[in-house]
Amino acid sequence: MYKVEVGDEVKKVIENVVSHYAEDGMAEVVEYLNEVVNNPDAIRRDMPNFDCDEVLLYVDDNVTAYYIATTPQINYPPHEHAMEAVAAVYGGAETHDFFDRDGVNIKHRCQVSFAAPSVIDMNSDCVHSICNLGDKPNETLHFYFGDLETQTRTMWDMQGQNPAQYDQDRYMSLATPMTKNLNN
Repeated sequence: MYKVEVGDEVKKVIENVVSHYAEDGMAEVVEYLNEVVNNPDAIRRDMPNFDCDEVLLYVDDNVTAYYIATTPQINYPPHEHAMEAVAAVYGGAETHDFFDRDGVNIKHRCQVSFAAPSVIDMNSDCVHSICNLGDKPNETLHFYFGDLETQTRTMWDMQGQNPAQYDQDRYMSLATPMTKNLNN
């Protein structure tokens, strides 16, 4: 079910991702989204100008799609999705910090920046955080393969401690300026 009005090209991308995932799994989704991010003009033309960083575009039992324009120079806290996910970066860059589980807490493993055009696929066990090292919001489509809005999942504070049920208000309250790096 669409949660906001988007243009036909954006709907086509969402519908194709749903179809490819159902028929052939993540490999086909990644291949398709690589084509999309290499030619993003149709998406840009059909994506409304949103006045916030995250917009829920579509959700059903099998997929949740978000438009995300990550605010520059902010670290968002580590979290899991508890389902497969993919991020399609078609403008700017998105930097991910990846973590390993350490009992109930997590420890930093590595940081990888993905400049447009890029597609990042994450398995259901992935724990990561996102930041934008640039000076303007990026342009991305994030797909989660399940109903992310009802999924039980975990988030941690910026030190990788104090695991708790994911909560959007807490997530935003734990976001910190880039001067407080996760690696310190």
